[in-house]
Amino acid sequence: MDKSKRLNNVARKSDLTVYEDMKVFILALEDAGAVKDKDDVYWVMINCRNHKLIDCYFTWHYAGRPYLNDPKFEEFSKLDFSFIGDNGIDLEPANL
Repeated sequence: MDKSKRLNNVARKSDLTVYEDMKVFILALEDAGAVKDKDDVYWVMINCRNHKLIDCYFTWHYAGRPYLNDPKFEEFSKLDFSFIGDNGIDLEPANL
């Protein structure tokens, strides 16, 4: 985007908002042991279009957003989270 277009597209504070659902999903990933440090949290936020991450999110979301001590959470926590933090580009949907 050139300078003249940037001047007409003023940033809003909502441009940097992390939505509540993402915050809660990150907590679920932490509880599952998938997010071990703050770099992993950053990775999750900036790679929100990663196919494997999306598949994990929908698994968690459609299971009713389970948390610790919920039988559905145990199933969620057994997913393969090894891709979190990878620097590679994921172009294919995951088969979970």
